[in-house]
Amino acid sequence: MQEELATALSGYVSRVVRRCVAIGATNAPAAATRQVYADPTWWDSRFQETDETFDWYATYKELGDLFNDWSPATPELQSLMVGCGNSKFSAEMHEAGYRRIVNIDISAAAVAKMEARFTNLGLEWLAMDATKMDFEDDKFDFVVDKGTLDAMMCGTDETMVGAMVGEIWRTLRPGGFCILVSHSALRHDLLDRGAQRTGGPAAAWKRRELRKCRLSPQATLINILRNKLQGRPLAEAFRNPEMLKEAAHETKQTLARMRFIDAFREWRQFKAVKAGSSLEDAAAAMPAVTAAGKEEDKEKETGQRSLLQPFCWAYVLQKPPAGTK
Repeated sequence: MQEELATALSGYVSRVVRRCVAIGATNAPAAATRQVYADPTWWDSRFQETDETFDWYATYKELGDLFNDWSPATPELQSLMVGCGNSKFSAEMHEAGYRRIVNIDISAAAVAKMEARFTNLGLEWLAMDATKMDFEDDKFDFVVDKGTLDAMMCGTDETMVGAMVGEIWRTLRPGGFCILVSHSALRHDLLDRGAQRTGGPAAAWKRRELRKCRLSPQATLINILRNKLQGRPLAEAFRNPEMLKEAAHETKQTLARMRFIDAFREWRQFKAVKAGSSLEDAAAAMPAVTAAGKEEDKEKETGQRSLLQPFCWAYVLQKPPAGTK
């Protein structure tokens, strides 16, 4: 497992370090990326340097059950992937049955490379600013954001985030769903404020579920390594075989724990639905079960998350159907 994870990450880490050094950032990548993640020119430069794919937080393997629960694939479903980057998530969605996916990213380099890589799938790839989309109102049935909002939160205020969320609201049809993946459980007020930018002062998302989803093995390893490094460059871990070996072992243990938590949640949800509860009621009744579950309370109390947080948060949001409040 150590070699598998290290191979998947080593190229990514070295490119991030090179780019941070090139722009004069210090303590790269931990501190530098917090500044540059909100800079579109940084993303364009990064994507020009690589032909590989990389997924923040999770892959479809970790999130597929959530998609099936709330917005299952049909040939007609029109989906939007916000901030596609060099993620293969849309290709994984296509394999799962989502056929009509529009992918946008502010980086033309990322869009061109992903379109070339997945040209045989018939997906649509557009270089577009997510805060100023060119689409008509109510175009999409389903919108996905995996990490773009978090990247924009690295800026100085929430203006860009609010504009992006407002555009998601505007382009999502009434009754349509948005699944947004974040490291934070405290986005609800921010999301509603964004909706109000284009939907008016009464606009508010219908909150269907906030679910803990386990991170991918690569994302889990990154968190564990950053915790060990305490602000030192992530690339340093790849020059320390003992640290890498220890982190890989901890990653394996963490993933096993999260699989158990997932299985418990699915069992409780199955029992609730079988007893006659709706999916929405069953989701709302899910307890914060975890050894990792206390992280939510810690974040609410301190406003900070642990680097060892072994999960991401998946928000299931619905734009209220026409005629409802």
